[in-house]
Amino acid sequence: MATNIQHYISFLTAVEYGSFTKAAEILKYTHSGISRSIQALESEWNVVLLERGKKGV
Repeated sequence: MATNIQHYISFLTAVEYGSFTKAAEILKYTHSGISRSIQALESEWNVVLLERGKKGV
């Protein structure tokens, strides 16, 4: 499966801001769009990239 560059951008933005919501706001995506992008990377690489919690990632 070829990874879309947008998945990487979503991941990096979520890490930078510590929040899917903030990443979505910055990139003009939905929260679920960011989540799906990161899940796609995690699935492709078979690793957990981010720990999700009430206070962010």
